Amino acid sequence: MDANLPERMPATLWLESVDSTQRVAGELIAQNDRRYNAVCARHQTAGRGRKGATWYDEPDTCLLVSLILWDTPLPEPVGVLGLVAALAVVELVSDFLKALGAAPERLALKYPNDVLLDQRKLAGVLVEIVQGVPIVGIGVNVAQSAFPPELEARAISLYQSVGAPDALQFAALRADWVARLWDAFQRWDAIRRGSPHALYENWVRWDSTAGRAYRVMDYNGVVGTAIAIEPDFRLRLRLPDGQEVCSYFVESLL
Repeated sequence: MDANLPERMPATLWLESVDSTQRVAGELIAQNDRRYNAVCARHQTAGRGRKGATWYDEPDTCLLVSLILWDTPLPEPVGVLGLVAALAVVELVSDFLKALGAAPERLALKYPNDVLLDQRKLAGVLVEIVQGVPIVGIGVNVAQSAFPPELEARAISLYQSVGAPDALQFAALRADWVARLWDAFQRWDAIRRGSPHALYENWVRWDSTAGRAYRVMDYNGVVGTAIAIEPDFRLRLRLPDGQEVCSYFVESLL
């Protein structure tokens, strides 16, 4: 390990540019290459979000990392790992905002794993399973000064919101942020395994899901309105006929 990297740094494969850190992580698993616990890139040319959405970034403007969770028993449902990752991102960004004197209360979570800043998307999570091994892909908008027109009303970066870090500053922070994110994820996942209700309580502290529209996939794709997150991490929704249902299998429409 480079002597300049933090001690808690996961064994990370550092890449300049790649189509997708998720793809590279999947190849490492397929090869049983256990030298690495994470893949991090300065730029992705074909980054992916949930539901096949494209992740937009420019070089040195996003934290782009895929965590490889070797020997991690799969939770039921596996998507709970995405909630864990979202909380880890909130911890990382909250600490950064507080260090700048900015209000961490501007952060919020949106089910199942989006991190919002000023009610626009700051970060997203994609959980995939390859040969029984979870890969947790995380993208955080850090240093963008602008987004394409189709995204500018919905996306935000830290730089846009609080004026820091710019791309040069972020280049110096990237390794430390990967280490902090890995550390936070490991701690929150230990809480998930040992005290899931504590994980739930911390999630709802940041939650802004209520009132948003979701397509409920296990109810024939009907659109419902979110009411609250249940302690088992299902989303409770009200359907157009007034019926209340709980589901893990939802797609956000807002």
